[in-house]
Amino acid sequence: MIKMTIYRKRSLWGFLFALPAILFFILFAYYPMISAARLSLYDWNLVSPPQFVGLDNYTYIFQDGRFQKALVNTFKFVGTYAVPMWIVALSMALLFTQDFRGRGLFRTLYFVPIILSETVISIVWRLLFHPQGAVNAIISPFTGGQTVPWLTDGNYAFIALVIVAIWRVFGYYMIIFISGLQNIPQEYYDAARVDGGNRIQVFRFVTMPLLLPTTVFVVIISLLNGFQAFVYQYLITRGGPNDSTNVLGYLIYQEAFTNLNMGRAAAISLVLFAILVTLTFIQLYLIRRREV
Repeated sequence: MIKMTIYRKRSLWGFLFALPAILFFILFAYYPMISAARLSLYDWNLVSPPQFVGLDNYTYIFQDGRFQKALVNTFKFVGTYAVPMWIVALSMALLFTQDFRGRGLFRTLYFVPIILSETVISIVWRLLFHPQGAVNAIISPFTGGQTVPWLTDGNYAFIALVIVAIWRVFGYYMIIFISGLQNIPQEYYDAARVDGGNRIQVFRFVTMPLLLPTTVFVVIISLLNGFQAFVYQYLITRGGPNDSTNVLGYLIYQEAFTNLNMGRAAAISLVLFAILVTLTFIQLYLIRRREV
């Protein structure tokens, strides 16, 4: 009986300490999600009273050409930015696990962009991609002096956003890869070299399998962040030109605060939420399978 009393007291204190976090998630996470799901069934322009329309908002967005284009652009942006970023981050991590002078300084310099505000980064890169900006000045010897329309041509604008996204985050994921590499026991490398393994074989059969949990984490987190892209599309290109860089995050903003279609915006946000939940379940599945 005494043990049960002590257990209950300990549980009560634990609940009280966790209560602020629980209330925070209920107020700022669960309640907005429930409200968005409910709002997606209504037609509301912030002025007139909401009118129940059922699934009409979902029917509309899936037949809307702009939504289809934004959905394709979102997957295209994530795929185009994520894969090169993984390669660059892992390559730099392998480099910076080597011992050389100034390693700590270079690590810090590559990590700094993730600390900076995305707003500041967007403004700076917008100036750099200006026709008379630094980027065109640097590449002019390779283009014969011709100006590249980075922000006025759809293909170049898309590439520009990918460059900005990779530049900002690869240092962060590089540090995560470095942490994973440093947790691999040196004995495995020594045993592989004794068995005659070269650098490529050691990387393939020792480093990558043991780095798999870190790689799964980096892949899923970077994909989740990529699908939520908004700031660069909003501040650098405004989704243009001709919606060539428009993504779901920016389309939600346009429907809600430009077109005042709050119901459609909520419906699009739930589609995006479904994509993110799917990726999260994939992450959990891969991690659990790895543990087994």
